[in-house]
Amino acid sequence: MMSPLHLVPLLLFLAFPLLEIAVLIEVGQWIGFWPTLGLLVLAAAVGMLVIRQQGLSMLRHMFDTMSRGGLAITAMVDSYAVIVAGCLLIVPGFLTDALGLALLVPPLRRWLVGAVLPGLAAPRPDRARPEQPARPRKQPIVIEGTYQRLDDDTKR
Repeated sequence: MMSPLHLVPLLLFLAFPLLEIAVLIEVGQWIGFWPTLGLLVLAAAVGMLVIRQQGLSMLRHMFDTMSRGGLAITAMVDSYAVIVAGCLLIVPGFLTDALGLALLVPPLRRWLVGAVLPGLAAPRPDRARPEQPARPRKQPIVIEGTYQRLDDDTKR
């Protein structure tokens, strides 16, 4: 038998679609079928545009962050959250659309990511890496030392 704690995700998994359908029915009765369908199609189109735009932009943003000496994981999680937002906008339903739109707003996105992944909300000092210059130095690196030339006769 499963413990009650293990049943919570299962109940949420089953309850969320039912709640989504109930909200769809309520909105449909309030504004009508065609406007409801239009809003769902519009949200799906916006979601597809977000995912398409975010694909290359994610790589560019990560490289820019790393070149400035920032942590790439933060940029990756941020970009991943935007892609999840696009996916949520594609899924039909107003609750998923609201969550997707919340993930598109940067302050709300940081708050939601911090709530779901608390380790990424604020950098911990024990995990922070020392700052290193991201770009090569303009001065050449000089290593001083002494050397001794060995000829063929001195090698043996």
